[in-house]
Amino acid sequence: MRKLLLSLFSVIGMSLGGQTLNMPTLPSAAVTYPLSTKADTVPHSSQGNWDFSNITTDASGSVTFEPISSTSYSTNYPNATHVKYEDGGIFFLGFDATQYTFHGEMSVITTSYTNPLVLLTYPFAVSNTSTDSELNISFTCNGCPPSMERDDASYSEALASGTLTMPDGTVHNNALLVYNTRTWNDGQTGSPTCNLFLEQWQWWVGGYPMPVAQTVELSTTGPCPPNVGYRQSKFLVGNPIGIQEEQMRQVKAYPNPATDKLFLKNHAFGGSEFKIYDPVGKLVQEGTVTETLDYISISSLSPGLYYLVLENHQQWTRFIKE
Repeated sequence: MRKLLLSLFSVIGMSLGGQTLNMPTLPSAAVTYPLSTKADTVPHSSQGNWDFSNITTDASGSVTFEPISSTSYSTNYPNATHVKYEDGGIFFLGFDATQYTFHGEMSVITTSYTNPLVLLTYPFAVSNTSTDSELNISFTCNGCPPSMERDDASYSEALASGTLTMPDGTVHNNALLVYNTRTWNDGQTGSPTCNLFLEQWQWWVGGYPMPVAQTVELSTTGPCPPNVGYRQSKFLVGNPIGIQEEQMRQVKAYPNPATDKLFLKNHAFGGSEFKIYDPVGKLVQEGTVTETLDYISISSLSPGLYYLVLENHQQWTRFIKE
């Protein structure tokens, strides 16, 4: 399975016309979304607009989505449509015309839901809510006693819509702010439970199967393992989506592999702004294509595979630095 990272500046899929969230049209191949993260929550309003351009992030990461049909997990999660790889965990999700659902995970714990938990219903607009719960879900984990069960409840409410400005300066119009809580009660029947409460503020934008920005806090009560709680914010870098490899080569770049300069065959690209990402979605270089020679200096890059995005022209290619 090819896992492709691209940045595109018009998006496909989940439409948000009139601040209404609908089912995404997901790509048929795996797609990796680069993230910048902050180990804390960020202040924000419950009403639009939102400007995070002054937020300083302290780490980078990525999230990958893949059709479950392309994996070996479909037997254990037959009703899921996609797999999400994030923070070292594997999460099984479902998308259809009426709802976005959670089917289980392989992370700190391993679960498989007989009945999926509804996270969002479609269409979803300002003032809409979605509530669901699943009880007595068996799970396993390293070091856990036998016969562990989880109660899982989700509540979502669309609070507001407006313009969202990201820490990297990317501006998203018609973002929808969704407040979501997940409540988990974990334990054995008849024993005290570890109670976890996840509070999330999520900004959804058309074209993505995940929030483009979110700030979250996990708190616990009861007999829980130590150091479980956390606070974190995540922001999508640029407007990346995944598409088929044959669609990537809209920019003709040479030589490939290259050593110190990457030339572009179309002279119209002179003066264009560009960004270069590594395979895990980290922005490693940005600038402007040399006006007269139509080349980009890549002498400072380490050897490896990279993705070049021309922002002005909404085009991209991949190349190898030797």
